[in-house]
Amino acid sequence: MVPAEGNVSQHPYYPIGVALSGGAFIPNEWSVLSLVHTFAAGLTALLLVTFLVAKRARPYLSGEDQALVLWFILTGSIHVFFEGYFVLHHHRMAGVQSFFGQLWKEYALSDSRYMTSDPLVLCMETCTVITWGPLSLLTALLIVRDSSYRHPIQALVSTGHVYGDTLYFATTVFDEFYSGKVYYRPEPFYFWIYFVLMNAVWLVIPGYCLYSSIKATATAFTASKVDAVERRKKKL
Repeated sequence: MVPAEGNVSQHPYYPIGVALSGGAFIPNEWSVLSLVHTFAAGLTALLLVTFLVAKRARPYLSGEDQALVLWFILTGSIHVFFEGYFVLHHHRMAGVQSFFGQLWKEYALSDSRYMTSDPLVLCMETCTVITWGPLSLLTALLIVRDSSYRHPIQALVSTGHVYGDTLYFATTVFDEFYSGKVYYRPEPFYFWIYFVLMNAVWLVIPGYCLYSSIKATATAFTASKVDAVERRKKKL
């Protein structure tokens, strides 16, 4: 969608003068603290319900697996609902005043591409909503059920997270150093907290999950080979 005239410079996003998608920019009605506290409260409630349901479904789930169930429910829900909102409404983000819309306008202070229907960001988020979100929720279910498909799916979705996050960081760094485009405001808070810290989570935890699944798969193959050798010995 072609950005409307009149919303080019009257907004707080960088680069200065970048054209936003949709109508004229409308400042958020909610304060930053209200947005963050409400979002955090919703996620806390989700994690509490998830913990209780998982504990009841499988009482002897290990502490590590309990934590991973919480992680995959959390990330899957964020992908499907929060990022799904962006995919559906990317073309009019400048003027939306819904709760999720105001959250996106706040986060976009660290990455204005979310306000301009940037093709790479939009395609990446669409892929995330369609694939990694549902697969994250499926992984949580497979962990609770102790399914043999748990580690293949966990490795797949974790690889997707690591790849997507790496691409997200890399394209920003490339644009800044190659073409001089900076998508975040100059205040350190927006770069280090919003952009770096909040996104680095999707490198660190999926990286660990990928390592865990690779290790579990290697262990299973090793055990299978040992069993095969033992069976051959018994036949002799």
